[in-house]
Parts: sequence; C-alpha cells; structure tokens
Amino acid sequence: MIHITGTGLLINNPSVCLSLPPQDTQSAGLPPKDSDSVLMDDTSSQWSAVAETEEERRKTLIVSVCSSRYVLNELIETEKDYVADLGLIVEGYMATMSSRGVPEGMKGKDKIVFGNIHQIYDWHKDYFLEELEKCLEEPENLAQLFSKHERRLHMYVVYCQNKPKSEHIVSEYIDTYFEELRQQLGHRLQLNDLLIKPVQRIMKYQLLLKDLLTYCVKAGKDTKELEKAVEVMCLVPKRCDDMMNVGRLQGFEVCLYIGTFDVVIARTLFSQISLKSKELSLLQQC
Repeated sequence: MIHITGTGLLINNPSVCLSLPPQDTQSAGLPPKDSDSVLMDDTSSQWSAVAETEEERRKTLIVSVCSSRYVLNELIETEKDYVADLGLIVEGYMATMSSRGVPEGMKGKDKIVFGNIHQIYDWHKDYFLEELEKCLEEPENLAQLFSKHERRLHMYVVYCQNKPKSEHIVSEYIDTYFEELRQQLGHRLQLNDLLIKPVQRIMKYQLLLKDLLTYCVKAGKDTKELEKAVEVMCLVPKRCDDMMNVGRLQGFEVCLYIGTFDVVIARTLFSQISLKSKELSLLQQC
C-alpha cells in the first residue's frame, strides 16, 4: 500500500522514502538569489549596449548616405549654374564682339581676354554636365569621371596662365566698352566677375569631393576610387594657381635667386627661362 505524506512516497516499509525533487524557487515565485540577480542585470546591460551601438551605427549610415546624396545634388545643380554663366560669356560677350567688332585699341586683344574659355564651355555643356547627371542613378561612377579626365582638365591650367593678361586688358575697358556691352546684354554681373568663374569652379570640385569622401568613409563604403579623384582635383587647382603666378610674372623684370650666390636678372617671359637648379626662389620684383 502506498501512502502520500508531505513530500515523500511511503512504499510498504515506512522506513523507505523516495523524496520528490526540490521545488524551483524561482518558478514558484520566490525571490531569486542575489548572484542570479546580478548575472541577469549584467546580461541585460550588455544587450542594451549592443542595441544602442547598432542603433547609432544605423543612424550614422543613414545620415552619411543622405549627406552623400546631398553633395552629389549640389555638385550637379552648381554645375548647371556654372555652364549657364559660361554661356553668358561665350554666347553673350564673345558672340556680340564677333558680330559687331571691337574698339580700335582692343583689336587683337579680344582673344587674350577670353583665352580658351570657349573650349571649357563646350566640354562642360556637351559632355561633363550630362555625365554628372547620370551619376544620380549610378553614383559609383562619379569618382572615375574626375580621375579619368585629368588630362582634359589641363585646359584649366592653360586658362589660368592666361588669366593675368586677361585681367589687365579687361581692367582698361571694364567701365567703358565692357560696361556698355553688359547693359546691352542685360547681364547682372560684370565681365570680370564672369571670367573668374572657371578659377572658382576648379577649386570647388575638390571641396565637394572631399565632403563626399568623408561621408562615404563614415558609411563604410569602398573609397579607393574616390580618393584618387580627390588627389587629381587637388593637383589640378594647384597647377592652376602656380600658372597664374607665372602669368603675373610674364613681361616683368624679376630677380631670381639660384643656388647660394648667383643672381640672374632676366627681362623676358618667365615661362621661357630655363633653370636647372632645384633651389629656385623668387626674391623680389626689381
């Protein structure tokens, strides 16, 4: 005969007792031990920290992607404005001067005023702007668009070398002949304000690409090609700046410091001076 007593089972012999397993105090609603509580708190804190980190990463990714898109849009919209400004020069001033002629004192100088800006305008209008717009659908092609056209962008170096000569001629006629043309064409900006646009634009590209690189790094994207593009667009403006400085020296008598002692005074075009010494620096304008 089997009797159930308390927590045990009595089988025939009262001295033999099979004890039931002890109750789970936690499942029974009893307070957990202190060690169990600490372990649960630590685990909960770790999961919370992981969740917060993932959320921060997700937010950073979203912000970086949106910012990259914003920079690309800004690049394209400002490119449209740039092409329009170049059009004011080529289709406005240059076309009008070609059809009506120029003052006697300006004959032969009009080509110096504009340099190779027609070439720059045609390339951006007929090719580069359209390629930039395609990058809205394929943004991964943007970096290569700049890096593969490094040689083409040399036309900006040529433009900047001529810029000081252009400025000198324009300054002579800015309040007379060119002001008359501006009013006839209905332009808001003066000619010299338009002619500086290519210089400003070639500087702007590197700033926008650097911003884009920053956001792409934060988004965890592969930035190898973009880094190449940034490098190219840092070199081109530097060459432009160097050539503008050279252009300003053309036709002046300058003192050139060579090595340690030799001083050569040259009255010639700076670009025609052949100097082998690496230790060349301009001391002063004589």
